[in-house]
Amino acid sequence: ETGTSCPAACSCSNQASRVICTRRELAEVPASIPVNTRYLNLQENSIQVIRTDTFKHLRHLEILQLSKNLVRKIEVGAFNGLPSLNTLELFDNRLTTVPTQAFEYLSKLRELWLRNNPIESIPSYAFNRVPSLRRLDLGELKRLEYISEAAFEGLVNLRYLNLGMCNLKDIPNLTALVRLEELELSGNRLDLIRPGSFQGLTSLRKLWLMHAQVATIERNAFDDLKSLEELNLSHNNLMSLPHDLFTPLHRLERVHLNHNPWHCNCDVLWLSWWLKETVPSNTTCCARCHAPAGLKGRYIGELDQSHFTCYAGTKHHHHHH
Repeated sequence: ETGTSCPAACSCSNQASRVICTRRELAEVPASIPVNTRYLNLQENSIQVIRTDTFKHLRHLEILQLSKNLVRKIEVGAFNGLPSLNTLELFDNRLTTVPTQAFEYLSKLRELWLRNNPIESIPSYAFNRVPSLRRLDLGELKRLEYISEAAFEGLVNLRYLNLGMCNLKDIPNLTALVRLEELELSGNRLDLIRPGSFQGLTSLRKLWLMHAQVATIERNAFDDLKSLEELNLSHNNLMSLPHDLFTPLHRLERVHLNHNPWHCNCDVLWLSWWLKETVPSNTTCCARCHAPAGLKGRYIGELDQSHFTCYAGTKHHHHHH
């Protein structure tokens, strides 16, 4: 047994560096996977448990796909002996906890996909054994009840985080994510966004908050996001935004404000001016008035002073640059 022959349930190619064992009704990971395997696809089987040392000899393995199985338990040491692993896919499984201990020794891991698992909580230091992570997908954790304040501690290299569709009522503590560039929070129940929600996210370039039931964004809520280039607030319950909300965001180029019930009164005038100034080519991209009746359907970027009866002195436009 040299470990170079292909397991019966699989097909192997490229001198067996790719091993594909999808849709074979496998209940276990097949034994004797060739030692030179770089890519192992076990998707769409019936595997329930990943046992200790299952992949022990696959020191060249880079991509391991275990998605769309029935995985409910990952034993400590399940991923021992995988020094080259950079992508671990576990989406669409039955995990109820983050298998924190099993991530030990995955020193090259860059991508971890846990979306759509019945995970109930994300404890402190859940990912601190894999500080190399750059992409983390925790979307569609529909049973998620609790995220610890220190859940994301240690993820200093993370560039992308998906927490979309997790029924979150609050934005969790993300201050540890100093290199985060993209944050997906769409499809949650965020209602109110407070200042400090994005503290520490000085590298964030893209923030997605679509379909998130946002009704109120408090003053200065985005001040920490100095590098923000794109903000998506479409499909929410916003009627207005606090004065000069975007003024500190010097790199902001793309703002999506469509499908909100904008109330076009004096409070929206600053936004109209900001849109004209910042995205002049694009003033119609963004948002239509919902009320009052006389302005319904008009684009906010097209409005000007003449559309309003704004009393002098109610809004003092002091631009603090």
